[in-house]
Parts: sequence; structure tokens; C-alpha cells
Amino acid sequence: MKEILTEWRKFVALNEKLMLKPGPNGWDKYCQLVAEAYAVAPSYEESAVASFEAMKPFVDKMFSRIEGVIDVHFVEEHPYENADELRQDVKKNGVLKISTLDAEHDVFDERTNAKFRAIHDFMSHIQRNTEFDAKGEIASYNAHLQTMPPKSYPALFTEVVGQACSFIVNGKFPEQKIALLPGFDYEKVGVVEGYDIVNKELVKKGGEPEPEEDLEERCQKGYKTHPKRKTKKMYGKTYRNCVKAEE
Repeated sequence: MKEILTEWRKFVALNEKLMLKPGPNGWDKYCQLVAEAYAVAPSYEESAVASFEAMKPFVDKMFSRIEGVIDVHFVEEHPYENADELRQDVKKNGVLKISTLDAEHDVFDERTNAKFRAIHDFMSHIQRNTEFDAKGEIASYNAHLQTMPPKSYPALFTEVVGQACSFIVNGKFPEQKIALLPGFDYEKVGVVEGYDIVNKELVKKGGEPEPEEDLEERCQKGYKTHPKRKTKKMYGKTYRNCVKAEE
């Protein structure tokens, strides 16, 4: 178990170093794109079932290991307001509470779905000390990749990143879906079809990064926003940093 956790941390550290940065054009933008894809995905598609089925052996195996470390209590409520409450409960009482609300699933039985929630919370919010936010969920997803077969990656992406981003963007738990989200790299999280990554920000192919500050003026014809230093300060004000566009 200790060796597995060590490998998870190495893998997550590598991926997080290579991908996006916090902010409106980094992880926020990525999560927005994922949430939009999840919203338009069908509730059920037959072609996704095999990928979800591939998750089952992992769930049973890892849940049995977790039960050897802490007591898992399944409850009919959402037991924690934030990740710190979860960690304090585990630290003080040795108990991890897992909600069984909305656990209906077209591939997993409700027990298996609840077990996966327990694995997710243990690997992410306890072992990785992450929060209930986009960065924490992506770190958890990267950790899951180290223990699951590649066939399961598309389903895992929907279950973890898809649902988490939908919740973060829309402020409510999304519909449970058996569907795949095309256009996203399931191993290099942050990579999106149709976008380049420039300075750890998502930029539409053929476009340029949007400045993080809301600036009304645009660069004059023949100039573009500097790809790294997008703004500059002069006389106490912030301006768009325009440089001559290459011919």
C-alpha cells in the first residue's frame, strides 16, 4: 500500500507540473469546457459501458485495502461541508463518512458506487490533502490513473473530472451519466482538442491568450498581446502589453 501511494504522488507531481495554472484561462477555463461537455453528453450511451465495467475490479480491491486503515460509514446525507471537516473526522474518530445519496448508477450497483466515492475521498482528500475544488479533483484523478487499466480511463474521466467540474461550475451535483467526453486527453489532464497550452493557459488554436484582467482596449492592427507578459503597468494603471506581430 505504501509503495502504491508513493507512486501516485510521483505521478501526480509530474502531471501537475506540466499542465495548467490556476486562473480564468488555466484550470478555470478547463473546468468550464469539461462542464459544458458533460452537460451536452447523453445520459446513457452503450459504447461507454465497457469502460465503466473496467473500473469494477479496482473498486472492490482498493475498498478492501482502505477498510483495513479506517472505518467507512455509509450515510444518507452529505456529511461534510469541506475537506477539512472530512480530515478532522478521520483524524479524531478514525471514521470516513460517505454519502449514499444519488448513488443510483446504470452500470454499478449502489454499493459499488458508494465504495468508489470512499476510494476517491481517501486518495484525494486524505492521502493528497486536497480540497473540494478543481485542483483537488484533478489531483485525485491523476492518482486513480496509476491503479486502473487504460480501458477505464474514459469512464473515470467522466466520473471524477466531469462530475466535479459540473458541480464547481454550476453549484449543484449533476445528473449521473454513463457517457464519454471526447476532445479531452484522459492521461494528460489539461490538454483539450482545439486548444494550445501557452504559458500554462488554454488558447484556442490560431488565437492568443486573453489577459487575466478585464481590459477593454485591443492591440492595434499588426500587433498582438505578449504571450507571457500580457499586461504592463504605467503611471499606476494596467494596460495590455502589445508587441509587434510576426509576419
